[in-house]
Amino acid sequence: MENDQDAAIQASMVPPTPEPQNTQVSPYACSQSSNEIERMLSQALNLNADNVFHEPTCLICSNPHREDLEKKWAENQRAGEVKALFESKSSARISVDIVENHMNHHFNKGGKEQQKLEYINKIKRLSDSQSTTLDRIKLGLATITERLMGVNSITPDNNLSAAEVERVKTTETAKLMMAFNQLCKLQASIMGEMKDNGELITIPKDAFVSLCRKAIVEAKTDGERKCINKLLSDLADLSKKVQ
Repeated sequence: MENDQDAAIQASMVPPTPEPQNTQVSPYACSQSSNEIERMLSQALNLNADNVFHEPTCLICSNPHREDLEKKWAENQRAGEVKALFESKSSARISVDIVENHMNHHFNKGGKEQQKLEYINKIKRLSDSQSTTLDRIKLGLATITERLMGVNSITPDNNLSAAEVERVKTTETAKLMMAFNQLCKLQASIMGEMKDNGELITIPKDAFVSLCRKAIVEAKTDGERKCINKLLSDLADLSKKVQ
């Protein structure tokens, strides 16, 4: 009972955030519900409806006989023969440079675009997350703490002498601590603004515990005491989200 009371010293009125949705990005077009980040990144994606690399400005990528042209290239990699085949199947003319550019940079390059698609989906999932700024700051602080431990666990070996290890630790620790302190200041600033705006409520520990004990003592029924205990438990859970 008393542990639950002490755990709820600082209670935030900020509601819990919903779980992020794991949605997929279309490989060649953006849906109407996509956010600005998704639309921006998708502009760099060169995949058609069949998940094949497609550069809209390339005459071979856009040619209906693209597959035949690429098969011809695969036979002996002679740009002149591909050029002749292209011009025999259409009224347009192209240069050998266009053929070589397509075959060297567009042909069988879908794997690279798939990597882009995976990256865009990761960014999409992160941007869809309803986490608060404080949540992101806490994530940043945790990440920096992990790096601090990693850097300072480096030991001398065949590649690094003891002096070099100490130099790396000193330099990298200073950089990481600078970033850590900046995030701490930002966290304090945001929480201060939230308190000023009434979004965050802080209550003195002794006064809060005294008030809770009084409410429990004055409760007349088991139902009232159960309700008070439930409220204290919920406040304790809520306070952990803003610590």
